[in-house]
Amino acid sequence: MQRSLRDVNARAQIVERIGRLDPDSERQWGKMEPSKLFAHMGDQLRMALGEIETDPPSGPTRFAPMRYLIVHVLPWPKGRAEAPPQAFTTTPESWGKDRAALLELIKRYVNTPPDQLAETNPFLGRMTARDWDVMSYRHLDHHLTQFGV
Repeated sequence: MQRSLRDVNARAQIVERIGRLDPDSERQWGKMEPSKLFAHMGDQLRMALGEIETDPPSGPTRFAPMRYLIVHVLPWPKGRAEAPPQAFTTTPESWGKDRAALLELIKRYVNTPPDQLAETNPFLGRMTARDWDVMSYRHLDHHLTQFGV
């Protein structure tokens, strides 16, 4: 079974890894600055929760076969993918405050009934709850790996 943010063990590992991240963690690839990391990861969860308004999906990734491959199958590129602008909505404040906000968002996400998640993603189009659960886990894992934790 594929890991998802609703899986207790997978989520516990993500939370533990977030705890090991520090402002001096070295980026392994890409352009993301450590100071922006928690806000960016939180914005993805806010999109899933429907708290950030997104543009209508466009491009080939919005179609079911591509969405399925991106969310569930293909490895994510290191440093090549561009996130939608809505994934950079929140202005970072401080390391501790931003980390606490992300951890709170993870709790809120898993306590939100699956049928109350957003219907679409600006890059991937119509999303099922399982799509959001897997993508949210993979997104957090991707960026934590990016910073070596």
